[in-house]
Amino acid sequence: MEWTDLRFFLAAVRGGNLSAAARELGVNYTTVGRRLDGLQRTLGATLIQRTPDGLTLTRAGEAVKELCEKIETTALEIERRAAGQDRELGGTVRLTATETLAARFLIPAMATLRKRHPELEIELIPDYRILDLSRQQADLAMRNARPADPRLVCRRVGGFAITLYASRAYLAERGRPKRGAGLAGHDLVSWTYLLPARRGQFMGESVTDARIVFRSNSTLALTQAVAEGFGIGFVPCYLADEDPRLVRVWPDVAPHMQKLWLIHHEDLRRTARIKLVSDAIAAALRRESRVLRGESPRRNARSRPQNPV
Repeated sequence: MEWTDLRFFLAAVRGGNLSAAARELGVNYTTVGRRLDGLQRTLGATLIQRTPDGLTLTRAGEAVKELCEKIETTALEIERRAAGQDRELGGTVRLTATETLAARFLIPAMATLRKRHPELEIELIPDYRILDLSRQQADLAMRNARPADPRLVCRRVGGFAITLYASRAYLAERGRPKRGAGLAGHDLVSWTYLLPARRGQFMGESVTDARIVFRSNSTLALTQAVAEGFGIGFVPCYLADEDPRLVRVWPDVAPHMQKLWLIHHEDLRRTARIKLVSDAIAAALRRESRVLRGESPRRNARSRPQNPV
């Protein structure tokens, strides 16, 4: 019996089907099925039953799952502690962040860093999910929320501004809503995973009698939808201020600020390449702090359009 077979078993249990397990492990689903069948033959027991609704654990599978999780915890701790003593700057760092932060800030920072350290390899995972750092789904994560897990080391690296934007064409046609009077009668662009009635993403404004016309879980897609005139949306200033089609709905109202954190597992605290990458990202964000805070000189230059709306 091999540890890797147990990893396939746990991924299948957590994913609920072979396709989800394959995505997590980076293989095709036939490989997952083959490894599961091999594990069950080795143990001489049926652990998982395949049903139209997905995978179901048998009684033997339930018992094995608990033991596999203990083995996984120990194996991952061994790997993390070994990596935590690594003084070499070379090797791979798996970095996760949202797609827009990654494209706008992290990739340029990593390109500069690799000119000084060509032995360094970067694996970037653009994802909005909170990947499990304890299970080594990533080495270093940049997020706008600080996790509660005490095993995770969190480093504050600034923040970014976010506020309501609309296209110039939309405001010319529909008018600018008054601050504090709600967004009734307006079309809105919303995050997929937030309830339409949630007011936080609309700066506390009432959305009664407003209409959600576009939803997405992508910041880039939301910003583009606002620029194309779908409606009013709550998007980061570092993206919107660089698009001449967009204006702030209330330019005199201070935007909301979201904190940014770099997060890694405590076992990687002394890993040289993790510290190297973390320091490079922190320095890059400091250099771009005005853009992140919505104080870009380019925005100020564009704040006086020829045909004000």
